[in-house]
Amino acid sequence: MRQNTFLLIFTLMAFLAGCTSVSHKTAAQITEQGVFGSTPDCSKALQSANVQNDVKWGRIIATPVLTVASVGLLPALLGANAALDYADRHNASGMRVACGYTPLSDRQVITDVATNAGISLAIGAVDLGIGGSAAEVQGIFSDSGQ
Repeated sequence: MRQNTFLLIFTLMAFLAGCTSVSHKTAAQITEQGVFGSTPDCSKALQSANVQNDVKWGRIIATPVLTVASVGLLPALLGANAALDYADRHNASGMRVACGYTPLSDRQVITDVATNAGISLAIGAVDLGIGGSAAEVQGIFSDSGQ
């Protein structure tokens, strides 16, 4: 039973979090538009996407494992994930500026980080049995998109 819960949590985290970092997605968009390497600053900024992507994959793997391993780690994991999510989005914004695009808005960055933290908290609460059912959590997030 616990193994099925772990698999569900891992799948939900990967689905909700996506598989690549915001920096990696931003670098791909900039590269598709033919801007890659147009200036040394832009080239250096685009290379930082690989680091952010590695961090994202580490978070996707480590968070569910550590959440299942210890209830007491949930607050620390939420804080660490929010900080790393913010760093990724801040890096993507800097990348956009270095390559001649407008930065991501601070409001959107904060909103996205808060939304992701809320989703992580809901998933963790369901796993620990202190939140609602998975159907209730799914309903909350499907209603918020309307």
